[in-house]
Amino acid sequence: MKLQQLFGVKNQANPAPALAPDSGRSLPPEETSPIVVRRQLIQVLLRDTARRAGIPADWLDCQMLMTSSASGNEGMYVHIIMKHWDIRMLTYAAAFQKALMVDIMRFEPRANEWLHGISWQLDGGDSCPHKDLPDPTLWRRPPGSH
Repeated sequence: MKLQQLFGVKNQANPAPALAPDSGRSLPPEETSPIVVRRQLIQVLLRDTARRAGIPADWLDCQMLMTSSASGNEGMYVHIIMKHWDIRMLTYAAAFQKALMVDIMRFEPRANEWLHGISWQLDGGDSCPHKDLPDPTLWRRPPGSH
């Protein structure tokens, strides 16, 4: 399935029939641009990946940073915001990101041409139990030997 089909955007070779001017159902051209469709795809897939993994809906959010190269090619970075502190989310963040990328590539096989990267922001507020950095010797010990 192509990205445009997922969001109901018709192929230019097969234009949709014109709607009556008062129908209110036509979308402005900027709402069907590839960048807008890609933003919607990322948002839908992030929510779907989180839902399938059992992650509560209010734990994650995302923003997109749009980029444009000197040649005029548009792209984006996905910025995932972890809004709730949970050590499990940190433990499985890489696996979550991998699952999200698999989903993105399934719907948009050429995503590697416009999706330049994914970043994470930890914004759990006061829900994180670790208020200060540990003693520096912690980092020299093997994991799990606190």
